[in-house]
Amino acid sequence: MPKLSIIMPLYNEAARLERCLKSVIAQQDQNFELIMVNDASTDQTPQIATRFIRHHSNMSLLTQPSNQGISAARNRGMRAAQGELITFIDGDDWLEPQYTSYFLQKFAQRPLDMVVCGYVREPQRPAALLRSKHFQGYCGREEVLRHITKNSGQVKGYTWNKVYRLALINKYHLQFESDLSLMEDQVFNVQYATHAQHFYIGTQPLYHYWQHNQSATHTYDLESAKSVGLANYRIVKTLLKSKKSQK
Repeated sequence: MPKLSIIMPLYNEAARLERCLKSVIAQQDQNFELIMVNDASTDQTPQIATRFIRHHSNMSLLTQPSNQGISAARNRGMRAAQGELITFIDGDDWLEPQYTSYFLQKFAQRPLDMVVCGYVREPQRPAALLRSKHFQGYCGREEVLRHITKNSGQVKGYTWNKVYRLALINKYHLQFESDLSLMEDQVFNVQYATHAQHFYIGTQPLYHYWQHNQSATHTYDLESAKSVGLANYRIVKTLLKSKKSQK
């Protein structure tokens, strides 16, 4: 059984998927499974994924019957995950070779619930290398929640620079909320962190985050505004509930 499950939702990623998969198979520590979830792509995405699967037994591909969005794809991957630990990456991004070994080593050293790494925003611009100048090390819930909900820094609400314990996710029935088109990952992180206790924030940039003009974070319309408002409401509600339970 693999130690780490990597979930990768896919929707029309043919242009960049091969780059991502090559970075996955180049990992120094291969104690992981990669579960790709094809969200009804209309390009060559499933064919590229299948080509890699033929040569790598730790890769698999699930197929959604229709395009249901990234949250539903992540949830499908979570249900299939076999690892003790879990993370979520995107098919147009790529990893440094030490990505899996960094996380697995940190979890082996101490009983942690979440580990964070740094990342690089691509294409690179001035200050694209995101290292925290303020904090690195072990911390508690209040500290990590402050970093998750900040609009700056190397933590934020992303999932691909974090690894989680699958047992904790399953215990509290956590999942990504499909009615959110934006900030669904930050909502998930806040909900997870309120149930977790031990965290480590690192600054080593091991993930390359590709931002393109079609990225959800680069488009904003009325539906996006609605999603952001709803997500922020759920984040505040979760934080207030957590504070009340601690009294």
